[in-house]
Amino acid sequence: MVKIRLRRGHMQFFLFLALVIAIVLVLFAVQNATVVTVSFLTLHFVGSLAFILVIVFAAGFLAGLLMSVPSILRRGSALREQKRKVKQLEEALKAAAQLTPGHEAKSTPGDGAQ
Repeated sequence: MVKIRLRRGHMQFFLFLALVIAIVLVLFAVQNATVVTVSFLTLHFVGSLAFILVIVFAAGFLAGLLMSVPSILRRGSALREQKRKVKQLEEALKAAAQLTPGHEAKSTPGDGAQ
């Protein structure tokens, strides 16, 4: 799992950025409150221009997200496989170090030894 740590300054920046985006979206909605009709095949939708644009944007975002799901799943599967291989290699290294006479096991990164 990836852990993201944000410093206080970074968190304030992202909160400020979110506030600016929210203000821009409100201004956009207020300035584009015109009622429009959108036709698709035999369907007709009536609503404010801003609302229809938000719906179309959300549909495009969802389509892009759904198209990326297979690659996300493949990467997760490959990561689990690599972690399994690392664990097997660490166990084999530890076993080999125990079999070698007069050899003290050196600490390896991640085993907690210093």
